[in-house]
Amino acid sequence: MKKLGASRAARATAAMDMKAMAASERTGEQPYGWVIVGVATLALALGFGAGATVSVLMAPLEQEFGWPRADISMAYTMHTIGAAIGGLFWGGLSDRIGARKIGFIGAVAMAVCLAALKWQNSLWQLYALYFLIGGIGFAALFTPLVALTGLWFSARKGLAIGIVTAGGAIGQGIVPYVERLLITDLGWRDAMLYLGAGYFVLLFPLIFLVKPAPSSAHASGQIDQSDDNLWHVPYAVTIPWLALAGLFCCICMAVPLVHLVPLGIDLGCTPQTAAGLLLALMVTGVFGRLFFGWLADRVGGLSSYFLASLAQTSVIFFFTQTRDITTLFQLSILFGFGFAGVMTCLMICAREAAPLRLSGTAMAVVTTAGWIGMGAGSYQAGYFYDLSASYVLSYANGAIAGILNLVVVAALFWYRRAYAARPAPLANV
Repeated sequence: MKKLGASRAARATAAMDMKAMAASERTGEQPYGWVIVGVATLALALGFGAGATVSVLMAPLEQEFGWPRADISMAYTMHTIGAAIGGLFWGGLSDRIGARKIGFIGAVAMAVCLAALKWQNSLWQLYALYFLIGGIGFAALFTPLVALTGLWFSARKGLAIGIVTAGGAIGQGIVPYVERLLITDLGWRDAMLYLGAGYFVLLFPLIFLVKPAPSSAHASGQIDQSDDNLWHVPYAVTIPWLALAGLFCCICMAVPLVHLVPLGIDLGCTPQTAAGLLLALMVTGVFGRLFFGWLADRVGGLSSYFLASLAQTSVIFFFTQTRDITTLFQLSILFGFGFAGVMTCLMICAREAAPLRLSGTAMAVVTTAGWIGMGAGSYQAGYFYDLSASYVLSYANGAIAGILNLVVVAALFWYRRAYAARPAPLANV
C-alpha cells in the first residue's frame, strides 16, 4: 500500500510538473499578445513608411530647388541618424518604464514633423525634420514595440516578430505610393500636410492598446538580473558582432530602398510606375518577413539571417544591368523577399542573444548600427550618382557591403560553435 501510495504521489507530482512546464511554455503566449502584434504591425508600417517618403520627394525637390540627389538623400541619412540615437535612448528607457508611454511620444512627434514638411524651404529644415521623425517619432515606436512583442511570445516568437516587421515592408511600399498619388493631385507640400494628419488619426488612438507582457519586469515588478540567453554565449561579445553585421547589411539594403524610384525614372518609367517598383518590392517583403520569421522558429535566427542576407546580396547589383521594366519588377520582387527577412531575423537574433532584462537595449544597439548603415548606404548612392551620373557604382558598393555582412555572420557561426565546444571548467574539489 505504501508503494502504491508513493507511486500515485509520484505520478501526481509528475503531472503537476508537466502542467507547470506547459504553463511556462505558454508564458507570453496569451491571446492578447496577438493584439500587441496588430498594434506593433500598424505602428511599424507607418513608422517605416515615414522614412521612405524621401524616395518619392526626391524628384519634386530636385525640380523645385535644384538640389543634388546626394543632398536630398542626406535627409534619409539624418532620419537614420535620428533613429540610431533615439533607438538607444528609447530602447533602454522601455526596459524601465515600458513601451506605452514612449509610444504616445512617438505617435505625436511623427505626425507633427511630417505635416511640418509642408513649410520647409531649405536643406537644413529638411534635415532637421527628418532627424526628428527618426529620433523622436520612429525610434520611439520601433525598438520598444518590437522588444515588447518578443516578451509576449516564446515558442512562436519568430512568427510574431515576422508579422510585426512585415508591417514595415507594407508601410515602405504603401506610404510612398499613396504619397505619390497625393503629390500628383495636391502638390508635394499639401501632400505632406495631409499625410501628417492621417498619421495622427491612425497612430495616437492605437497606442492605448499597448500593455506590458505578463512575464516582463513591468508586469511582475521584478527584474531578472540573470545573464542567461538562448544562445548560451556571452552577450557582450555577440551583440556587438550582430551590430557589425547589421551595419553592412543595411548599407546594402538602403541603396534600392531610397534610390529605386529615381533609378526607375532615369530608365524611362513614369513617376507612378517607378513608385510601383518600390511597392512591388515591399509587398513581396511582407511574405519574406513572414517566411523568415517562420523559418527562424525552426532553424534559429542566425541561420535564417544568413539565408536572407544571401538572397538580398545576390540580387542588388543587377538593378543597374537592365532597362527592361518587367525585369526590374522581377528583381524588385526577389530583392524584397530577401531584404525583408534580413530585418526580421536580425531582430530575432538580438532577442535570442540577449538576457531577458536587456531585450530593449540589445535591439537598440543592433538597430542603431543598422540605421547608421542605412544612412551611409543611402548617402553614398546619391554621392556616387552625382559624380558619375550613373547608379552602377552605387549599387556595386551595396553589393560589396552585403558580402562583408555574410563574412561577419559566417565568423559569428564559427565563434558560437567554438564556444560551445570549449572544455568545461574543472569543478572545485
